[in-house]
Amino acid sequence: MYRNLECPNCKKGILAGDININTGLAKCSSCNIVMELESELDKNKPQRKEEIFIIPKGIEMLTVFGELNIEMKWRQSTSLFMMFFTVFWNVMVLPFAIFAILSGEIMMLLGISIHLMVGIGLILWALSALFNTTYITVDERFLKVKHKPFKLFYKEYELEVGQIEQLYVKKYQNGSTNGNPNYAYAVMLRKKDKDEFQLIKGIAKPPQALYIEQEIEKFVGIQDKPMLGEY
Repeated sequence: MYRNLECPNCKKGILAGDININTGLAKCSSCNIVMELESELDKNKPQRKEEIFIIPKGIEMLTVFGELNIEMKWRQSTSLFMMFFTVFWNVMVLPFAIFAILSGEIMMLLGISIHLMVGIGLILWALSALFNTTYITVDERFLKVKHKPFKLFYKEYELEVGQIEQLYVKKYQNGSTNGNPNYAYAVMLRKKDKDEFQLIKGIAKPPQALYIEQEIEKFVGIQDKPMLGEY
């Protein structure tokens, strides 16, 4: 796994806001030392990634007729805590909403309207997490990402393979529980024009994200290299 960029002086992590890609410099917010990104990347460069030979649970992969097809079932990559939280939230809110509707207490319904909307949003998320499948298709010309049957919480992409410079996996905070951060993983895509975006996000298990990165890079013929903030 790749480590985040760290200060060579105090060994503290370098925050994203202290990195200037345009100038190639970074500043440590702890000890104020300024460093060159390229030299620090070389120092932080790990050994070659271990190839994942066993397909992670929840993923199906097939290469046929010059086309790579990857399917990821979100049921196998969903936070159990979020599912529990969805049930807990709605069990607490829905009885009040039902009572307000049956009793005609409009003001009460308005008072919990924000909580009710959050609950509905959580239910929609849970349905998509339970039943959605992400379909990744790569051929010699295009990379396509589609989600079925629900698309509300997911972005779909179609871009030319020739635009891709690198893929990598990034760990990010996805909420918190009792002050403790919850983390998820995203497959990041960096284009040759230096534009970066999350190709797929919200993955709960890192092997799934790493495998998707690995197989797309292998199929397209991209040589893997370390990226800032890579997991």
